[in-house]
Amino acid sequence: RHMSVREVMSPDIKYVYDDESLEDAARTMGELQVRRLPVLNREKRLVGIVSLGDVALKKKDTAGEALKEVSEPS
Repeated sequence: RHMSVREVMSPDIKYVYDDESLEDAARTMGELQVRRLPVLNREKRLVGIVSLGDVALKKKDTAGEALKEVSEPS
């Protein structure tokens, strides 16, 4: 059977804005227990994706805290 992406996608998308702080993005990842988030501009157009790895390249302590939260059982 042919399936479309719409049938398996996550319908409730969480995201961050491109002008938010890196700490806020990492905190959001930790709270949502996700390793990646879409990044939107203020016109709500997709401009990229941020990952915990991206955060770790700039802020190791911030990424470590987020990773700890992401890894906790929900």
